[in-house]
Amino acid sequence: MVKADLIIYNIGELVYFTEPVRKINDGNTKILHDYGIAIKDGKILEIGNSEYIKTKYESQNIINAEGNLVTSGLIDMHTHALFAGSREDELYKKLLGISYAQILKEGGGIYKTVKSTRDASFESLKNRLDKVLMNSLSNGTTTIEIKSGYGLDLENEIKMLKVINNLKDKYDIVPTLLAHVIPKEFNEEEYIDYFINKIIPEVSRLNLAKYVDVFCDENVFNMQQTRKIFNQSIKYGFRLRLHADQLKYIGCSKLINEFLIDSIDHLENCPEENLEEISKTNTVIGLLPASTISMLSDNKPRIKPIKGKALFALGSDFSANSPMISMQTAIDLAIYYLNFTPIEALAFSTINSAYSLRLENKGTIREGYDANLLIWDLENINQLGYYWGYNRIKKIVYRGNVINGSL
Repeated sequence: MVKADLIIYNIGELVYFTEPVRKINDGNTKILHDYGIAIKDGKILEIGNSEYIKTKYESQNIINAEGNLVTSGLIDMHTHALFAGSREDELYKKLLGISYAQILKEGGGIYKTVKSTRDASFESLKNRLDKVLMNSLSNGTTTIEIKSGYGLDLENEIKMLKVINNLKDKYDIVPTLLAHVIPKEFNEEEYIDYFINKIIPEVSRLNLAKYVDVFCDENVFNMQQTRKIFNQSIKYGFRLRLHADQLKYIGCSKLINEFLIDSIDHLENCPEENLEEISKTNTVIGLLPASTISMLSDNKPRIKPIKGKALFALGSDFSANSPMISMQTAIDLAIYYLNFTPIEALAFSTINSAYSLRLENKGTIREGYDANLLIWDLENINQLGYYWGYNRIKKIVYRGNVINGSL
């Protein structure tokens, strides 16, 4: 018999995807019954009929999935998971009808978090992020993107990105440098020059981020400023992401016609014709339903006409404005708020999120891929939408090691 580090058998329903999904079909979606998985050195060794796996492989670690659903680990493709302080007072303001744009204009919102983050030490930020990521992992998120953007100046953006990178041995993290807002101590053009000539080159020199992201919207970065940041980012070898059309439509989603952008996110105020253009490309549309709800706005992306045509991915958008870290909840909201089926929501939270971050060997169940797997306390994929609002995971296999669902 072949030795394996871990064997999972008696999987009631094994669900995974063979390629990024626009529309669910038999070619890109696999639903297999009574299957098993062999794992070695943190990688998937083989999948096959349950009896076949048990006969071919031996291991000291064997899990009986007891007929439950097994999927790949969830991937959170959009977070602002590192920050200090809290802003619960702003929820009260929003409930009174004060807009987020107004809160930001008055020096609250991101600016309040920037002050707290700048004042925080490296160790306190690291400890805080560690707790957030452990909570995320316990809810089934095995890979997570984390943006900077609460430091704004060179010293504090580097501090944030070093904290994020310091935890990469423990967690699967994709770091992103975010042009978030223009700090109070700069005028607009001074800051654009500072960001592109100071921050981008130093982040590149230290190899602290894979992506540069820009918050292109009302009262933050306009299209021309975003172009300058993107052009410089490309020169320094960064891939691109974009916050667009969240607060107001000022044309930001049109930048898809000028730049190769891996993911364009939010889009609550994006015109349908722009969404149609994006759906014809390989740019992923990042949907962040928890963030949309946290804004107490009636706006949500006008995605109905492009369902089945676009590449969608789901993220939590965990931030100081919306501190919701569970990708299970993001899936729940995608089903009940955005009207996706459970299997669509799963695809958008696994293989499509991996593609959004241009990750290899993650996001699906395939020989040679990372052994990041979830054993759910569910019998089939449709129960993912039926039971909701709590942690439904029994066991997590993370980097080939078994973790209980409740850490």
